[in-house]
Parts: sequence; C-alpha cells; structure tokens
Amino acid sequence: MQVHKTQDYISFGYNQQLNDKLVSKIQNAKKNKEYLTTLLKLNNLTNDTENLLRKAEKNKRYALVNKLADVFIEFKTFLAINIERIFPNLNYTAIESASYLQEIAKEQIENPEHWLCAVASGLTTSLMYDSYNEEDNAHQIIGILPEGMSIEEFLAQNGLTPADGSAENNKKEVDKNKDKKKEKNEKRGKEFVKEYIPTESSKLGFASLGGMKNLKKLLNDRILTALKNPELAKLDEIEYGKKMPKGILLYGPPGCGKTTIVEHLSTEAGVPLLKLEAGTLGSKYIHETSERIDAAFDYAESRAKEKPVLLFLDDADALLLDRGMTSSESRMEEMSSFLNRIQKAGENNVIFVAATNKYDLLDEAVKSRFQEQIFVDLPDKDARKAIIKLFMEQRSKGRELANDNTALEYLALKTDGFPIRALKMISDKASLEALNDGRRNIKTKDFDKIIAKSQNMKVKSNEYKTKNDRTPIGFHQ
Repeated sequence: MQVHKTQDYISFGYNQQLNDKLVSKIQNAKKNKEYLTTLLKLNNLTNDTENLLRKAEKNKRYALVNKLADVFIEFKTFLAINIERIFPNLNYTAIESASYLQEIAKEQIENPEHWLCAVASGLTTSLMYDSYNEEDNAHQIIGILPEGMSIEEFLAQNGLTPADGSAENNKKEVDKNKDKKKEKNEKRGKEFVKEYIPTESSKLGFASLGGMKNLKKLLNDRILTALKNPELAKLDEIEYGKKMPKGILLYGPPGCGKTTIVEHLSTEAGVPLLKLEAGTLGSKYIHETSERIDAAFDYAESRAKEKPVLLFLDDADALLLDRGMTSSESRMEEMSSFLNRIQKAGENNVIFVAATNKYDLLDEAVKSRFQEQIFVDLPDKDARKAIIKLFMEQRSKGRELANDNTALEYLALKTDGFPIRALKMISDKASLEALNDGRRNIKTKDFDKIIAKSQNMKVKSNEYKTKNDRTPIGFHQ
C-alpha cells in the first residue's frame, strides 16, 4: 500500500497483495465465470479510480478529489460486499479495512492535523459498517482486529506485508524532515510580513488614540488584561472559563481606524505586531500562494515562542472571500491553508487579527475562527470632539482651539458622519488655511470652509453593519 500526502487531503492506496490474491482467485474460478469477470472489471475500475484520486490529489485538484471521493466510497463499499459474498475466506473487508487503518495511523503520526481525511474516514466507515467509531484510535477499532492484536500482526497473519518500518522509526524521520521544512519556512516567511514599528505618538498606546471609549474598554477587558497579566488571565479561565480570544475580527466603514487600533493595541500590550503583506502573498503560480501563507504563519509562530504575537491581515476580504463566490481551485486551496493555519496559530501563542470593510463577503468558515468580532463604527460626537482636540494639540498654532471647549463642541456637531480618516484630512487642510492666511492660529472658520467642501467624504455606517448590528426601521413609541 502507498500513501500520498498533500497539505489538505490524504488518499490511501489499495492493498496490492490483497488485490493480487483476489485477481488470482477470480482467474482460477471454474464457476460463475461471467459474473466473476464482471466483478474483476469492477475491481479494476475501483483501483483506477483510486489511482486517479491520488494523481488529482498530487496536483492539488481538490474539486476533482471531492467529486471522485463521493463516487469512490460508494463503489468500493458495493464491491467489498460482493467480494465477501463470493470469497468469504479471503477476509477481504477486514484486511482492506485494516490496511486503510494502518495508513491512517501512520498519517496521524506524520501529519496529525490531517490524519483522518474525508476519503479515508468515509471508506473505513463504509467497509466496517457500525463497528467503526470515529472517536476511537485507529489501533483500537472494535470488530476488525482480534483482541490484543495489532494491525501489523493482523496483516502479517494473513500473508501480507505491513507498512515499511515501525511507527517509531518513521516518526523520527518524519519529525526530522518536518523540522527542516519548518526552519526553512520560518526564514522565508519574513518576506511576507512587515513588522510594525511604533511612532512617537503611538508609543503612548491608547492614550494617543482619540475617543473610542467603548472599544478601548472592550479590548482592555478581552485582550489587554490577559496579555499584561497572564497569571490573572489563567485564574479567570479556571474560575469563570474566561479565555482570551485567539482570533479577532474588526469590521466596519472604511477610514474608522481599524488598522490604527491594532497598532495601538500592540503598543499598549507590549507585544510585536506583524502585518501580513497581502500583495506579497499572492502569486501567479499554482500552489505558491498557499506555500507563502504557510511560511508567513511559521515565521509568526517562531516569533511567538517567548511572548504572544499579533498577526494582522488588513482588507481580509481580498484573500478570505466566500468560497461560494468562486469556483477557482487555487482560491479554494488558499482558503483551506488559511483555515488550517488560523486554527493552529491560536495554539502557538499567535493572535490572528483581521480587518475588513466587507464583512458580508467573508467566508462563513473564516468568520467562525474569530471568537471576537467587533464592529468599529463611525466616531460619535464625543469621539469626534476628542479626535479633533488630539489633532489640534499636535500643532502649536492649534492649541488655543484644542483648549476651547465651545469650539470643539461646535466642530463635533459639524462633522457628524465623517470617519476618522476624513477628520484627519479636514484638520490638515484647515491648518493649511491658517498657514496661508498670515501664519495665524487655526480657527473654526478654517474648519467650516473645508467641511463644506468635503461633504462627499461622509459615510453611511448602516451599509457596513451586519443584520444583527443594524437598527430596526419602523415606528418607536
């Protein structure tokens, strides 16, 4: 038997020795020749289908693998039933099932995250009927092996050669190869991420971020406390089951500071922030994007050995688009890579953070990986006031305005509907108005002029909310 490994699927080859025995019995049979000849053709067809499965899998044609697997499992089961009926002494079902289980057990050691694929699971379940329990270990299957006998011993007893080498020797070789590959990936992965270096302003953490009181409070409760005080976080988990999310999704209108929030979060927590460079992850070559995704995650995990790391993907919808909206096998492969790695990252001290303006376009399986999903809305009046005050405090000619509460209240009302990005642009242009008018102090009239010209920058927040976030439309009493 041969096993073919790929990142996402594992197909299992038929037992060649058992197949040879079956062919010999059919060719030497003297009765039911016509029926047995047909059975032999069906057997050859199942073998050809398995070979085709492995070939499609090797080329990562996953859509074809899924279609073939659906047909193959039913066909193989039908064939096994008929072979058992004609040649009960061949012990076909038990031996073939044990061979599959041997390969699954071997794969469990080599690739624990993929060891029970749909093809193998479906096939062994079908062949062994109700005797197979998915929660059992492959070496403890009820009703297939005699009590106390291993799969290898069972196959040898029936004149068949077990898989090459012991599981222990195989594991050492596999672990050695995996370590080499991981080390190579860690070095290569640095190309696809950019480490965030705090600015003089962001070094202050949340203190340099205007407004967003509710959001800061939420982030502090769910993430910062755990990162700053691991002992307290562990106690909270033991006593109340409270766990820090390993996946965080920020969504909402563009220009509302999602990226800035993540940058200040890393500064506030004192942990590295690695930004996934979506442009460098993409490749025109088949399979290359998935390999780059793996390399980037391996690098992040290597950085997280001593302290947690934030791994950030902006514009997540560009790479994590709903699979129902594409038929591309390469996009399916990329999505599968992300799903596997997001799950694994959380177990390796990497907190995966993503941001998007298009929540509805994200794949549902991806959304489920984020334990914390936070809507980042347009700044409210108090937040706008705090943001403009912060921008003006950074300019010596704006500090008089920054200390004028009446002026700030006025500007906060005038800028309703503007995202943070627009508020910064308005503040910059208002400052230039004062500069060009004799280098005087910045006044509200400078803002009035720019706000009047910038009405097209307003955003309708409701368009970016999920159905649960949206305010119901109707009559209120």
